[in-house]
Amino acid sequence: MHPRCRGVSLIKGLDFDTETKKPVLISSTIEEAMGSGFKCGVLMGANVANEVAEDKMCESTLAGDFGNALLNERIRQVFDDKSFRVSRINDVAGAEACGALKNIVALGAGFVDGLGLGGNTKAALLRVGLLEMSIFCKIFFDGVEQGTFMESCGMADLITTCYGGRNRLCAEEFAKRQLQHKATLTLNFESSCDLWTRIEKELLNGQKLQGTVALKELYMLLKTRKLQKTFPLFVSIYEVAFQGMHAARVIDGIIAQPIEPTISSKL
Repeated sequence: MHPRCRGVSLIKGLDFDTETKKPVLISSTIEEAMGSGFKCGVLMGANVANEVAEDKMCESTLAGDFGNALLNERIRQVFDDKSFRVSRINDVAGAEACGALKNIVALGAGFVDGLGLGGNTKAALLRVGLLEMSIFCKIFFDGVEQGTFMESCGMADLITTCYGGRNRLCAEEFAKRQLQHKATLTLNFESSCDLWTRIEKELLNGQKLQGTVALKELYMLLKTRKLQKTFPLFVSIYEVAFQGMHAARVIDGIIAQPIEPTISSKL
């Protein structure tokens, strides 16, 4: 491998260590696999695929420090175009984690839509969702910058995912089926998983849900670290998605005040 070879990941997700359950950046896994000081950044943003394909203007965030200012700019220019505007930041962890966590918030947005609660409620959910995303990043990753959440990879990607996208769509259908069959539909973890699988097959034409997979791993991490009260919205989304709670439970997650974690919870 040439010493100046660099990588950029477009994967929106997180791995979780099988022993510690701590989140692991996929870009870090790529760097370790490539070896020899290989540097891997990420490209994240509000980039709905069909709109990009139609050459409609959008923004994206390139996160990474590839060695020097000249190389950073050259790599940015590889992706930048008049209709695909790319800015660069150093914060790989913040950008990459946002790409995974926004799919979880989008499930909550789908529940709100399924209940017909309107734009005000969804706006409140987005605000709290962005807050919990930032808290999560700062607890579990070093060097996360607050400005990252105002980039395309942060707020913009969260907005477009919560108003479109497969996670919101399937969660809306999940909430609607809860309402339609509330007298006969009793959900536990297994039956919830089955329902998500059916909805995925019916609505996504072979695509896969990302938010439900990330949500399971995230909840196990929060439970292990006793951080449920620090992330009331994330927890309420899990309770609706996998514990049979009514979709309106997400309102409790919006209203609740997060409790600051103890030092031991962060370790």
